[in-house]
Amino acid sequence: MGILSLSSGFLGYWGLIAFALVVGIVGFAFFMIKKYRDEVAPKKQVARNNHDRGMKAVKKVLGAYIRRSDGRVIYDIEVGSKRTKGSADAILIGYFGVLVLVCCALSGELFANDKDERLTQIVKQERRQYDNPVLQATTAAKAVAELLREKKVYKVPVESAVIFTNKKASPNVPASLKSYRLKALRKALKSDRFLEDKGVDTDAAAEAILSWR
Repeated sequence: MGILSLSSGFLGYWGLIAFALVVGIVGFAFFMIKKYRDEVAPKKQVARNNHDRGMKAVKKVLGAYIRRSDGRVIYDIEVGSKRTKGSADAILIGYFGVLVLVCCALSGELFANDKDERLTQIVKQERRQYDNPVLQATTAAKAVAELLREKKVYKVPVESAVIFTNKKASPNVPASLKSYRLKALRKALKSDRFLEDKGVDTDAAAEAILSWR
């Protein structure tokens, strides 16, 4: 009986140690998963910034518009007038006028206007700065408007917008400046605003814009 009692006590001792080890391993694994989710994953998302993937989605939206509305679209273009030079990811030309677009694929809290040269991004209290897509879009739109006048293509409304393609982005852009998420852009292009015929000669406008190239 004494030996059995000693053996049971010995096994119980090691059983407690094994249980404590299991609890410790589970606790450590939980801690590491939480750390990855809260700290590592957001930083990886920041670094990812997949502009090409964002543009692929934008092209689908613009492609659907021009198939419906007989418009034109020019991608990845530098444009300039005698006074202003700029670049855009896409320029949509329709009977409504011209829409100059710049794609932003960043995640996190994003702060931008049309005055500052840099956009501020905040992710998990980490602050970074990038070229400002809002300023890029407004500058490119100004260059397009001036170029059209120089080429004597008149009465073409020109506007600009930034497309935020990252689902984990929270853009903070003044309401006076146009910005869209993909879903909002798709909806906007189906609205009367972009379906209105203002008598724009889309071929002449496209040729004028491409002439700077």
